[in-house]
Amino acid sequence: MAAASSSGAAVTARGIHIMDSPEGRMSAVPWVSLGVDGTGHEEEDAALARARGCDVYVGHGGGVRRMVAWLGAELELLGVPCVASDRSRCGDARALAAARAAMDVALTGVVVVTPVSLANPYAVEEIRVFLERGALVPVFVGIRQGDFVAEDVVERRSDLWETHGGQLWKAYDGVEAEWREAVEGLARAEPAVELRLGDLRDRILDVLQILGARLGRPAVAPAVRAWRAAADAEIPFPWNTGFVGRERELLDVEAMLRGGAPAHGKAAGKRPMPLDGSITGASFLHGVVFISAASGAGKTELVLEFAHRHAHEYKKVLWVHGEARYLRQSYLKLADHLGVAVGDNVLQTTTTERARSLHGIEGVSIEKIKKELTRDIPYLVVIDNLESERDWWDGRAIKELLPRGSGRTHVIITTRLPSLQGVRVFELGNLDAPNSMHLMKGARMFRDEDLAVLTDIQEKVCGVPLGLALVGSILSEIAVSPAELREMMSYAPHRAPTWSPKDDAAVRDNPGLVQLLDACFTLLRWETPAGLGKVAERLLEASSFFAPVPIPTAMLVHAACTCEAGKTPWKRLTRELRRCCTSPRAPLETGYVEQNALAMLLRLGIARRSTRAGCVSVHGVFRTFGRKIGSGRVARAVVETIAEQGGGAAQHADDHTWAACLSLFRFEAPDVSVELPPPELARFITRSALPLAARCVTGYSAYGAALELLREATDVVLEAEDLYIGAPRRINDRRYVAIDPKVYRKLAQARAELLVMRARIMLRAGERGIAEDHCLSAIGLLEVACGDCHPETLVVKAFLEQAVRV
Repeated sequence: MAAASSSGAAVTARGIHIMDSPEGRMSAVPWVSLGVDGTGHEEEDAALARARGCDVYVGHGGGVRRMVAWLGAELELLGVPCVASDRSRCGDARALAAARAAMDVALTGVVVVTPVSLANPYAVEEIRVFLERGALVPVFVGIRQGDFVAEDVVERRSDLWETHGGQLWKAYDGVEAEWREAVEGLARAEPAVELRLGDLRDRILDVLQILGARLGRPAVAPAVRAWRAAADAEIPFPWNTGFVGRERELLDVEAMLRGGAPAHGKAAGKRPMPLDGSITGASFLHGVVFISAASGAGKTELVLEFAHRHAHEYKKVLWVHGEARYLRQSYLKLADHLGVAVGDNVLQTTTTERARSLHGIEGVSIEKIKKELTRDIPYLVVIDNLESERDWWDGRAIKELLPRGSGRTHVIITTRLPSLQGVRVFELGNLDAPNSMHLMKGARMFRDEDLAVLTDIQEKVCGVPLGLALVGSILSEIAVSPAELREMMSYAPHRAPTWSPKDDAAVRDNPGLVQLLDACFTLLRWETPAGLGKVAERLLEASSFFAPVPIPTAMLVHAACTCEAGKTPWKRLTRELRRCCTSPRAPLETGYVEQNALAMLLRLGIARRSTRAGCVSVHGVFRTFGRKIGSGRVARAVVETIAEQGGGAAQHADDHTWAACLSLFRFEAPDVSVELPPPELARFITRSALPLAARCVTGYSAYGAALELLREATDVVLEAEDLYIGAPRRINDRRYVAIDPKVYRKLAQARAELLVMRARIMLRAGERGIAEDHCLSAIGLLEVACGDCHPETLVVKAFLEQAVRV
């Protein structure tokens, strides 16, 4: 980390903005951009008046209120009572007396020291008081501990004191010995914390750790270690070293998050959109920005760049996947990161519990998350790729998920939607010409005629940054010239008859981008070892049936291998013989070709690595293209892979299980993507669908999604039972139906388990009549399939008598 500059000039580094007043006022200091989200004096005075028996006193001056509020909120969460005060701004003598009383009873004093603190008699007094008691923890902001030499301050030595020194002594207007005592005490104080460029969060955690050790609070150190560990993988993708342009857009997003107007309202490449053209800023939700653009315009890349640059200003970066069917679960999973319990253990519901609305229970969980986000602890919440203004499961408005309150937490929403009522909208356009050309050619040198060809390709793909980056990757990884690439694009089909109105307009209405993707995979088939191009297409198609979250590479490769293994034995044999003959030294482990194809997709930028170990992600445009060019056979392989490997403890295991359920069950779709044989369907229900519904309820109170999943699964099992019953035949003039007893028993048991789970949920909602009907249906199924005295039958009967009919 670079240290904060000691000069008064404004300094700009990658991702860090250091503020300083151009007039060089005494109140402005060159520190990290902490923000000034001030609260009213009445609230502060009331808090000080109520402070009794605080353990920590935090003294500070102007300009660091956001940092101090963050520190105070963290201490309160850890059970450490504290009082924070800027005594120079206390409204009256009563507030000053309360602050002084808090200083006297505090066991430890944290004083935020800036270059102008020595001119504040209150700050000097706080430093002296806690120095005498050996309880001072100074936090240096915009200054180093070694800079505190009294003669240097008075005589204006060094760049820092040349700007801020000299006048500090006159402004203090107190006893010189006391002033020198404070300066020399700061120079030798231990421990001390120096806030430097880009490490605000780490220094906050350092202060918490020091205070926990001094106060003898053993629970503080483990909590701090857990926070540090969680911060390593909070952003789903690593920092993009190839990010170009968008500097003005980044500044505009930062300004809008802090409640102001865009810093560059007329900059090329984007246009901030007012809500209705005349609504003032007071109508907007504070700290929320809505970034609108077409797919492939670079919305996610812009937010990733902002998140990496400013991650140190927030306790955590919380990433929510905004796709319609995954938004609710992804949002409720924020509870795990916030340390909030939102589950409802429906499996242990007792008869004495009061019946509640399922929608209300889920609403309480959402309110708990929103309450945590409205504390003084700053979070950055990113809702990426929002598809609708209302939730897909129950029609709840998306605005109900957004926090309202202090404005410490900031929310960025990326979407293709044009606007969201009451939220500042920032419309992102394409890159300007120089940056667009840089994306395509990189650091390579091209002739003038090649540059003209690249400009033509740019026009063909409508300037979409995603397509331009792909052009650059193709020219870098495959031996092809710009002219040859353009020629291949001209012969590539757009597949117009295959597009539907539901497909992404960025692909459906952009023939040049589709032709570029076609040309890319054609080149892979021609220029790479035999079979690699087709395997890459199969991997891309497989990724489209997983959830739009990071995919474990092992699962992706296994799905592609399973699809290939589904061919005839003769084709599998010839494939293995061809591979052995062409590559005699190649290892024979499963997935070798698929691993090479995936590595090629990563080099081309079609797939990208995630910060989650062993995971990759694929952009929605590429996923749509992969599903269009695929045969559809890979869908079943993906479902089978998720059923085998996706039920573990991986971070996104539930998301991929949801993807399998959405492919297997109808969910208002005209048809399903995958049909499993009855034995495999029963196994999927019991091993994947039922545990998923239970986790949704017990972990996050997601009753709406869980109940819909159970209904759809019940319908599919019922259809399988009807279809599996063989065509009736006549034997001795009597009607006879051929049934496989083992398979029917599995299906009946699966449907009975679904009905019992639905009965438990209905009992939680107070619908005892519906719960009883479900139990009776389950008992009837189990009696036929297993018998009257089977343990499963007896368990359901006991539940009916002891819980439902009480």
